[in-house]
Amino acid sequence: MVTVQDVQKYEKFMKLLFLSVALGGFTDLYDTAIVGGASLSLIKSLNLTEAQFGLFGAATFIGGAIGAFSFGIISDKIGRKKTFIATLIIFIVSETLISASTNFIELFGLRLLVGFGIGADYAPALTMLSEYSLKELRGKYLIKFLIIFSIGGMTSYFVATALLPFGPLQWRLLFLTGAIPPAIALIVRRKLPESPRWYATKGMIDKAKEAMKEMGLFPDVSQFTKREQELEDKELLKVFLPLLIPIFIINMLLNLPLSGLVALNPIILSALKIPSDLVLIFSGVAFLGSQTLGAILAYPLYDRIGRIKMLLIGSSITGASLIIMSFIAEPVYAYYLVALLAIAGIFASFYLPVIYSLSTEIFPTKIRGTAQGLGILAIRIAGIIGIFGGSIISLDYGTHGLLLVYGIINFIAVAIAAFTLYGKVKVEGRELEDISDEIVDERTQKEEVKAKDK
Repeated sequence: MVTVQDVQKYEKFMKLLFLSVALGGFTDLYDTAIVGGASLSLIKSLNLTEAQFGLFGAATFIGGAIGAFSFGIISDKIGRKKTFIATLIIFIVSETLISASTNFIELFGLRLLVGFGIGADYAPALTMLSEYSLKELRGKYLIKFLIIFSIGGMTSYFVATALLPFGPLQWRLLFLTGAIPPAIALIVRRKLPESPRWYATKGMIDKAKEAMKEMGLFPDVSQFTKREQELEDKELLKVFLPLLIPIFIINMLLNLPLSGLVALNPIILSALKIPSDLVLIFSGVAFLGSQTLGAILAYPLYDRIGRIKMLLIGSSITGASLIIMSFIAEPVYAYYLVALLAIAGIFASFYLPVIYSLSTEIFPTKIRGTAQGLGILAIRIAGIIGIFGGSIISLDYGTHGLLLVYGIINFIAVAIAAFTLYGKVKVEGRELEDISDEIVDERTQKEEVKAKDK
């Protein structure tokens, strides 16, 4: 059991850690929403076609997929802190340069790098938040992360609206503002120690103890070197494969509608004849603002109800809202649609923290970064399909077809989660090692029974 030795030091440390991780999440959705907020001025300024704009939006997720997968593995090899810092540097530089783009090729190439930095950040960032948090506080920190994450997207639309008077310069200024939050996070992250859990699994016991003292924790690393140390990385991946595959699929399916809605919201609302001067405000408040409200409502329920139940409830109601919207997607029902969009946003917050962080709680330290990277890879693949594919569906089948497809996808994810995760995984209020050890022991016992039967 992890024990706090110096309460004041630990609380100060966790505030710094949470700030640095939350700013990364804020930056992610702020930057993702920039695509929607900058859409009108960007398309006109660089004369982009609809296909080019869709590809530009998807570039964030293409780069993010590569970044998440590669840096997930790297964070397990070289540590959380080094990757934690490198990801922000990549993002800050590329986000600043993108504001100076003069054509689609430059825009697309730099957007790939921006996406790479964002995707790469999630593996070490959320892994560190889970590894540093006390078991009784871990769920609350993950929900707080989602609140800041949602505020990032909402803020992006408000900033985009405020910059509209700058005309063709609006999108350039908007991208420049995107480099500010990660620059602050970079300053904070430099002050943080490496994860003691990572040190311990690499055999650097003294450094693990020093890190724990720096955090204000009692320097006992025995709980970090338990059952998982008996197995090699490849063996651990094999043991956890029955969980890794469904989590990957669920993450991809549930984020596909969300990523499409965040990026395409202004276009969808314009098609519903929402006044052009109110489109960005509606986008920010109706969907992303409601996500913030949903995260606040989910805060006291996340540990009480449990991760998987929250996922099932949230994704079911979100999917139902989208399907209902698909049947009344006409300008005459615009304000009813905005209300339903808000409901979808509220309940999306019930499952968003689950798909973003479940891998950091289930999988053991030795492969936690890799597993989290794969989870984020799934989310980024969903972004590619959700935005680029959403643009095509919207063009061919209209808003009706787009919302119907998004709603059906949600229910497919519900069915998979109910079958593969419900009743099989419990992480609430438990030490990370106890969670992974139980899974390893259960899997080992099954293998032994099979061997005896043969």
